[in-house]
Amino acid sequence: MRASLFSVALLGLAVSFSAHATNAYSKASTAVADSWLGHDASELLVQWPVDRGFTSYEVSKTGETAYEYNFGSEAYSYDSSNTQAVGQMGNTLILQTTNEHHDVAAEHHCTVTFYANADGIISRYEYDGVKCAPYIRSWGRPKNR
Repeated sequence: MRASLFSVALLGLAVSFSAHATNAYSKASTAVADSWLGHDASELLVQWPVDRGFTSYEVSKTGETAYEYNFGSEAYSYDSSNTQAVGQMGNTLILQTTNEHHDVAAEHHCTVTFYANADGIISRYEYDGVKCAPYIRSWGRPKNR
């Protein structure tokens, strides 16, 4: 009985945390994404960058075109070296250099997908990620109204 109550409490906590995490970014993200509804997709493509993290594809089932933006950081590598004194021989310092290779993994922050109907008008969107607001807000609302 105790384990069952504990499980229910943990499940409730997980659901509560999930809802809180969603609410943490949804208001700002949703307000900007909502502002694109009814606009021509060409406006989005001019205003939001398409040079990296952008993909467009046809959704054959619905006849829509999807414009997907993936925000985050790409994986990269770098080498570093560190030189330090390890001893002394008379007036001469003995130095040792250590070389290291570092791999930094890619990070996914947010994916925003706008869907345009056959006339090129944005009719809906989806987003996923817990760090959407900074990206969506920085690229902004449509300039033309």
